[in-house]
Amino acid sequence: MQDNKYDWEPDPNPENWKTVKYDPKWHTYTALIAIDRPEEFNSYLLGTLKELSAAFERAMADPAVQFIVMSGTGDKAFCTGGNVHEYAEIYNSYPWGFWNWGEHYGRVFDMILHCGMPVIARVNGAVAGGGYEFVACCDLAIASENSRFISPGPRVGMTSIGGLSQWLPLHMSIKKASEMVLMSEEISAKEALEHGVINAMVPQDKLDETVKEWIDKMLTLSPSSLHYFKTHINWWKELVWRLTWEHGKAWFSLNIGSMEPSEGLWSFKERRKARMMEIREFRAKGGDPRVPFGPYITRCEKCNTEFLPKNSKYCLNCGEKLETQ
Repeated sequence: MQDNKYDWEPDPNPENWKTVKYDPKWHTYTALIAIDRPEEFNSYLLGTLKELSAAFERAMADPAVQFIVMSGTGDKAFCTGGNVHEYAEIYNSYPWGFWNWGEHYGRVFDMILHCGMPVIARVNGAVAGGGYEFVACCDLAIASENSRFISPGPRVGMTSIGGLSQWLPLHMSIKKASEMVLMSEEISAKEALEHGVINAMVPQDKLDETVKEWIDKMLTLSPSSLHYFKTHINWWKELVWRLTWEHGKAWFSLNIGSMEPSEGLWSFKERRKARMMEIREFRAKGGDPRVPFGPYITRCEKCNTEFLPKNSKYCLNCGEKLETQ
């Protein structure tokens, strides 16, 4: 599924990248890596994830880059996670493809963790889903006062197991982390600061200045010391990440084609309220959202089409009426 509007290989020249801006001279020994999709609140596509990984690889290979600032362009959003249109149009129809998507997603976190230098999240505006998880993974995070944070996964039939289930409890209590995800409610930059999600909150027009001030302070410190401290602190992040993200990829690959993600993703795409209560009622009556019309065990005697849902009344291929099993 390459070379489409959602997936492409990064151009060798960063100036030609479609959705990521890379500036290796943003500040002294500092590169800026910014998602550049402000028209869709800096939600990322599969191609974006590949460009992000390529940007981190470039920074790692450049001895003049010793700090990385991760951000999003514009002032409306840092990053709002994966693009729901891509999820609905591609992976809802081809769930197994999410395994490949999840591998590229995980590589971005590997880059943040293993680039060998401090990574600072420059947070401007809305932070949701995977964007929230980027913030949780970065070493430091400085946010503008207009920033707001939310885990919307439960609203669209997805779940926050790509960084938040792993790392939010490292920032706060398990109970508070659970509340943030299970209630799927928005918190302000002030609340994020109080809970330890970010290190500082500043006026929007002071954001760049503050990020550079923090880097200036670290510039006077031992590079090897900062590198090795990051390596040690990563032990906590790696411990839970390595044990759980492979399961996360599997969960999405096996579930994104079922009723809850289908309803959640398409309701978002169609700008209507998700009918999760109806799905709960269906479950309460004994239905299974993964096989709503029964297991795929029926065969049409007329055209020999197999693996039709057990409760099918007619063949989905030839229209023949089926015997009730």
